[in-house]
Order: sequence, then structure tokens, then C-alpha cells
Amino acid sequence: MARNVAPIQARSTPFRHRAACAMRCLLVLTLTVAPGALLAQDKPTVTAKATAAEGTADRPIQSIVALVNDEPITGYEIEQRVALSMLGAPDVQKRLQAKLKSPSMNEQFKNFAMKRLKANPPKTEAEQQARVRQLQGEFVASIKSQIEKEYVPTARKQALDEIIEERLKMQEAKKLSVVAADEEVDRIVAGMAERNKMTSQQFAEHISKMGANITVMRERIRASLSWTDVIRRKFGHQITVASRDVDRIVASAEGQDDVELRIHRVLLSVPTNQDQKRLAQRLSEAERLRVKFEGCKSMETMARGVPGARFDNLGDRRPSSLPEPTRSLLLNAHDDELLPATIGESGVELWAVCSRKVIKAADSKRETAENQLRQKEFEILSKKHLKDLRTDAHIEFR
Repeated sequence: MARNVAPIQARSTPFRHRAACAMRCLLVLTLTVAPGALLAQDKPTVTAKATAAEGTADRPIQSIVALVNDEPITGYEIEQRVALSMLGAPDVQKRLQAKLKSPSMNEQFKNFAMKRLKANPPKTEAEQQARVRQLQGEFVASIKSQIEKEYVPTARKQALDEIIEERLKMQEAKKLSVVAADEEVDRIVAGMAERNKMTSQQFAEHISKMGANITVMRERIRASLSWTDVIRRKFGHQITVASRDVDRIVASAEGQDDVELRIHRVLLSVPTNQDQKRLAQRLSEAERLRVKFEGCKSMETMARGVPGARFDNLGDRRPSSLPEPTRSLLLNAHDDELLPATIGESGVELWAVCSRKVIKAADSKRETAENQLRQKEFEILSKKHLKDLRTDAHIEFR
């Protein structure tokens, strides 16, 4: 032990003072900085295997836990659903945040860190800071693990209740022949993957590394999509929105007028492997087309006269859907005006504003209000129908 401590004792007094001060500061302040980042990065420490080992020792994991109209739910399904729910359980995150903010937490971390730092003292100030950050992560992870273990019984109960409802939803969807197809589920999963900047395969692998199963997520999505079609099929004609309710919401809402532009475009395609000479040729052709422009009605005919040119009637577009600088140029253009040629991703482009119309804020808000009220009615009917199905169902717990 003396051999480990000697290098530290041999250092100058100023370093010891700076190190002690830095350590005290880090130990006191570090917990107030990083919990959010750790919450975002840490994967659940309670996985399906862990939950299977706890609380189910008295029965095999594949045993039947419940029957819903004679359709079984196994212990394995519940543990898989618990693992999925742990990926973003808000109750776990709230409990962790509350615990990390408790007055005694900094003192607990100080004791935790000092014990480990004394056992293996850092040799430099930089190493010391790195070690404290590492210990911070270990400390928060240990607290998170403890909270997750405490939360597992609640998660199991919620998982069983959720699967029972999904069984009832899917049974009703099968009766009405509105079970969501694999392609619909694929689109939802692909959208989730894209928002996380991954492919569907990468997203599935990421979920697996986090301790859950993408198949469980897919079945959950399928039940949700199918149930939406069930409610539309059975109660769509009952969903009505009263004008007075829409008027009330619109009257209390604020907003700014928006504009829609009616846009035409001619694209002179340029392959990506073409040289600057070909691009310059296309720009020259675009300028010759501009001379022939006699209003939006002439653009389709203009495009036919140039090999490889394509006319697009883009219809009415909100400026927010267009890229810059095209957006600003179109907003500043007059009606029936053709903009100078620009270079886009696929080639040389000629844009024209054919007309525009102002969308009053009240109209936009009215549409939003109608959608909100329809969704509210939809949710009321959905909850009522599910409650009726559950009341009439034969549910047996084992």
C-alpha cells in the first residue's frame, strides 16, 4: 500500500492543495450536472433475464399466467413486456431524479468516491477529474439499478394488464377483419428508426442491446393500429363535432395568417457524374427557356422543347415545406413570375409562382380544433368499448 501512496506524497504541496480543492468541488458539484445525460444514455439495468429470475422462482417462465377468452398469456410475455417498458419508464426517471436531488445525495456520493479514490489514488489532476466522472457514472447507475428493481413488481402488474387489453383488442380486430398488416407495422418502425437516424435493422439491434425485443414492440404497434380501425369501423359514424365547440376553441386561440403558393417547376436534369461543362450547358438552356416564358400556362410547353427537361405542377405549397434559398425567392416573387435558374440536387431548376392565397389564422386554427375534438371523441368511444369488452370477457388468472 505504501508503494501506491508514495508517488502522491512526493508531489509538491501546491498540487496537493489544488488536488484536494478540485476533488472537493467535483464531489459536491458533479451530481448537479450530469443526471440528465446519464438518464438519456444508460440502458435499463433490469432486463428480461433479470426480471425472470426475480419473483418468478416459484413457476416456470413459460407457464400460463392468465387466459383471456381461452387465449393464454405466459410469464415470458410479461417479462419481455417489462423489459420493453423499462426503456422509457417515466416513473423510474422521476424517482431517480428525485433521489439525485435529495439533500443527502452529495454526501453519499462523496463517501462512495473517496473510498474508491483512496484505494487507488490518481497520479495527476487530469486523471483525478476523469476518475471522479467515472465514479459519478457508477454511483448513478447503482441507484438507477436499485430503483428499477423496486419498480419491477409494479411494471409486471402493468404489463399483464396491458397484454390483457391487447388480447381483447386483437380478438375484436380479427372478428372485424381489420388486423394491421406487416407493411403498416414496418412503416411505423421505419419512422421510429428514421427519427433516431438509424435503419430499421439498426434500430432493432439497438433495442436488443438495450435489453428488449423488437418483436414485442411490433406486436404492441400492431394492436394499436388494429384497434384504431376497430373503433373507426364500429363508431366512425358516431363521431361528430359541434360548430359551437369549434368556435369556442378558435375564439380563444391566437395565431398569424399564413400563405400558400401555387408553384410550377421545370427541372433540367444533370447526372451527378457530369462535368462542369455539362452543367454550364444546362444553365444556358435554362436561360433560353426564361426568354420564352409567357406565364405559368406556358411552362409545360416550354419544357417539352428541351431534351431531358421535366415539368412539375407542384400545386399549393406552404413556404415552410420548401428549402432555402428557394423559399425566400418565391415569397418575394410576384404572381406569374419565373425565378432565375438555380442549381438543385438533381439539376438546374426554374421555379415560378403562379398565384398565392392567404390562409387566415382562424381557418387554420379551426381545422386544428376540429381534429382535436374528433380525437377526444374517438378516445372516449375507444375507452368505453374496451371497458365493455373486458366486462364481457372470460379472464382467468393462474
